[in-house]
Amino acid sequence: MKEIFANSSNGSLLNPRQIATDWETQGFFVMNHLFSDEECDIFKCETIRVLAEHARPGATVHVGCSAVSKAFDRLAEHPLLVEALAVVMPNGIEFMSDKIVYKKPGKSFATPLHIDAWYWKNTRPKLSVWIPLEDTSRVNGTLTVVPGSHRCEWTKVVRAGINGGEFAVELADTEATTVSPLICELHRGDAVVFSDRVLHGSTASEGQNERFAIIGTYHAPGHEPQDDDYAARKVLREPCRDPGSRVL
Repeated sequence: MKEIFANSSNGSLLNPRQIATDWETQGFFVMNHLFSDEECDIFKCETIRVLAEHARPGATVHVGCSAVSKAFDRLAEHPLLVEALAVVMPNGIEFMSDKIVYKKPGKSFATPLHIDAWYWKNTRPKLSVWIPLEDTSRVNGTLTVVPGSHRCEWTKVVRAGINGGEFAVELADTEATTVSPLICELHRGDAVVFSDRVLHGSTASEGQNERFAIIGTYHAPGHEPQDDDYAARKVLREPCRDPGSRVL
């Protein structure tokens, strides 16, 4: 396997002040070109292998990639990504888990708007990192986010879900009509880092091409019973001692 991170191109572009501002006001920030095209090719091959060997037939979401893939385990601790997360995570950084999200021809549904905190009850705050392995746009199922939605309280509804029960918890229809999601048109290897309180979803995939993305989830070091469900969890950075740091 080729060494990943060797050609990552964004090392000189990290702007902690902009990250902190975007996180405070929008609830997310974007890192452009975090991974090269060559690295995305490696991850895409691993994604196909993991889905074939470990996912249930027909699944469009599979959790636990790093537990069965050295490439994804390395992705989770990318040095520049960890530096960016440290700006908004002074209580330390622990990788919790990751998942593949996959859209293919014939599975063209949009992911409904939701916040991740609805799925992680009674646990410490988390953030997620959404990395597309193809260029993404409105027509091939890209991420959507609602800027500033982390500052609000939202009403959830529980439904049957899509594709066999996926994404069963979503934003109530009466509130979904009041927001205008931002469509994230991204280059493969970009990363969107967002709070577990930010409303997000995806567009439908309207074309005939597959779309793969990997989502990593992080929180502060600690231990809660549900943490034991994630075999690849690991502490990447201990807490910052700067009392002026922005807490996740």
